[in-house]
Amino acid sequence: MMARQIMRKDLVTTPSTASLHEAARQMIEHNVGSVLIMEEGWKLKGILTDRDIALAVAANVKDPKTTWVCDVMTQDPVTINADADIDSAIRIMHRAHVKRLPVVENGRAVGFISSDDIATALKQQFDQFMEIEGAYARP
Repeated sequence: MMARQIMRKDLVTTPSTASLHEAARQMIEHNVGSVLIMEEGWKLKGILTDRDIALAVAANVKDPKTTWVCDVMTQDPVTINADADIDSAIRIMHRAHVKRLPVVENGRAVGFISSDDIATALKQQFDQFMEIEGAYARP
């Protein structure tokens, strides 16, 4: 299974000049745990997660209305190519200690994969396998 088969194509983005408050409102509105920060031409500049916001506000006592995304985001995040397989995505996430991977193609962000997306895809594959096994096990 390839990254492009399970990636979410509806990217939620925000400018690096947005406040953490604005970014958090977008996350709530779109029911996501992160937003991508893009340059012109859909070139990925960074990623901001709900955890980044929580740590910046709670641990560093920053005001979410006056702290900018560019001050907290992860610049040049780890990515995966759209044609990479899911095993590669799992290894990349494990090595980089991340739960979310932007998917790129020709240098442009085209999708997004979370650890939940991978778990769901693997469960579906397993369920299909079990159906096949069950069919052969019947007398």
